[in-house]
Amino acid sequence: MLDALRRSPKPIAPAGPWIDRPDALDLLATLKATTAVKAAARDLIVDGFTILRQAIAKDLCAQVVEDYRRFARDNPEIVAFDAHGRERRLLQFHQVSDSSMRVATDAGVMSVLDFIFGRRTSPYSSLTFKYGTQQELHRDTPHFATWPRNQFVGAWTALEDIHQDAGPLHYVQGGHRYRLEPEDILRHVQARHGHLTTAELIDKALWRYNDQVELHAAKHGVLTIADRMKCGDVAIWHAQLPHGGSPAADPSRSRWSMVVHCTPEGVQGHEYPTFFTHRESEPPADRYQYREAYGRKIAYIGDPVFG
Repeated sequence: MLDALRRSPKPIAPAGPWIDRPDALDLLATLKATTAVKAAARDLIVDGFTILRQAIAKDLCAQVVEDYRRFARDNPEIVAFDAHGRERRLLQFHQVSDSSMRVATDAGVMSVLDFIFGRRTSPYSSLTFKYGTQQELHRDTPHFATWPRNQFVGAWTALEDIHQDAGPLHYVQGGHRYRLEPEDILRHVQARHGHLTTAELIDKALWRYNDQVELHAAKHGVLTIADRMKCGDVAIWHAQLPHGGSPAADPSRSRWSMVVHCTPEGVQGHEYPTFFTHRESEPPADRYQYREAYGRKIAYIGDPVFG
């Protein structure tokens, strides 16, 4: 199946970024960019995933970890833990940590994202991890929906060498090309559970959407563990790419990392109720403001919080 997709790419969704066009590979050949940038774009077109090796300096990665530790020590009242006593992920740390903001706006990574979006990139939100998530396969789109569609990527930086026992990233190679319409999912749920409240219907729609992604991956996908990620490596994935955290053989082992969610300037991300309920072709009303940092517009959606 993936070989066929490589030979004849199909469009993913209307009005997405140019890398979703059926002629994206042909178009790529005509565009001007460095060899490295074009190679990353080709990976995203074909596989939905690419790795930029040694994109972030190791000393900057170490500074992010140190800033995180200091923040957790200084704010013990907001630190949250999972069932195993491990610190949960820290949201929006880039808003208060200069080192995290520098990772979020790294010029080399931004050059790739500017190229695939065809316009300047704006960091939208971030998650900083001390441990692996062991998260089930999922797509980000219900939680970062954009109008036009798919104007979003995740850029995940390894802040240390990632050990295979820590639950490294895994993804479904080419899984970004599986079409799954939120309107169809919601209609299916409404037809079977019409007695539920709107909030309950949307929760069921999200569950079914994720379930369909996993079912498709099980039947047709090629599940791939990200190549051994070294400190400073950056993985970028398409908005529609199924991905997650593989099971950790040693849950006590750290997996220091940071993911930055990015959109083009002027495009806002909207959470999953909107993903299922917004029908118009025009985007919903703006829901956040911006600040400036390192020559980029940075979305402000809240202060740091563990969750």
